[in-house]
Amino acid sequence: MPTIAVRPSLGDYDNSDKSTTGPRRSLALRVKAALRRHALLSDLAAGAPAGLSPELALRASKLASARHRHRLANTLRRTIRDAHQPTMARANIVIIDRRAVIDAEPDIEALIERLESDRPVAAQGMAIVELMITDAVESPLYDYAKPGTLRQQVLAATIALELEPEAELPLAA
Repeated sequence: MPTIAVRPSLGDYDNSDKSTTGPRRSLALRVKAALRRHALLSDLAAGAPAGLSPELALRASKLASARHRHRLANTLRRTIRDAHQPTMARANIVIIDRRAVIDAEPDIEALIERLESDRPVAAQGMAIVELMITDAVESPLYDYAKPGTLRQQVLAATIALELEPEAELPLAA
């Protein structure tokens, strides 16, 4: 029978629901975080500390994982490639704002390089990148916006990645 792996760091949080422990608690936490995924992402992008709740901590750790960083970098690479290709006449897909992507291309490439570096990243920057890629309604990547808006968001995300991650801060005695 398969078992569920439990990360030791997730069990350290005080949870108001004391009825579940161990693997059940971990599963409950993951489900709760999955259901609140977009809200947690928005909170992290706005600068909420990951240690504020177990759900935020879980979402932040997933965002900062090497696998997720690589996936976002590949998505940004495809976005640049797609911006240089002719538009498709009939497609049921979200179309990027090609001019905005081409205008911000050097900054997007710098963001890709930063995502693929070995240096740690802050959850806030990762959340900004994730929202920029996945929010087709509000992101300047997809929605026509004032010229330069995408470039500004890419620069803000890159700067936010450089902030020291919460896990790297020394603990107060």
